[in-house]
Amino acid sequence: MAEVIKNGDNGNTWHIDEDNRGHVFAVVETQDKAVNKEGEQWSLPFTVTPVGAGDYFFFFKNTGTQDLAITDLRTMCASAETITYHWVTGTPTYTSDTDIDPVAKNGASSKIPTATIKSDTNTTGLTDEGEMYFDRLDTANKMYKLSTTANIIIPQGSQFALKATTGGAEVKCVISILNL
Repeated sequence: MAEVIKNGDNGNTWHIDEDNRGHVFAVVETQDKAVNKEGEQWSLPFTVTPVGAGDYFFFFKNTGTQDLAITDLRTMCASAETITYHWVTGTPTYTSDTDIDPVAKNGASSKIPTATIKSDTNTTGLTDEGEMYFDRLDTANKMYKLSTTANIIIPQGSQFALKATTGGAEVKCVISILNL
């Protein structure tokens, strides 16, 4: 037997069907959209030329109190290249580093992530703790997008880096991150 429960304070009702299921109206919003409304989603655009084979050219360390997630990673290279994605430890030593300024995806936000984010031509001092993914960029100057259904979650204190297998060619990259 169907039943309607009525809230006496405001007159709202809740319909209960014959199987004792409550019927509600709900709006579902993706995590990306909800976090972006709070101003806690950013793009990390950079261009760099790794000088040699096996050089780390991007370094990210979560120095904050919240976990961060990479939700999108797009790369383009001036020649064919394989880019690998690594968990790393150690203290980075930079050759020619540039701080990457996060760009808020919400134009009204002045928030920035708490992290060390750098591009470099050859970052050393890092120990590879595991390769997560690789992207083979077969065609020069064509945009490639990391294809995964899972975000790369960067816990507090963790470090993430990108490495060029061949090096010597300009890499353009945009990485999207958000606070979890």
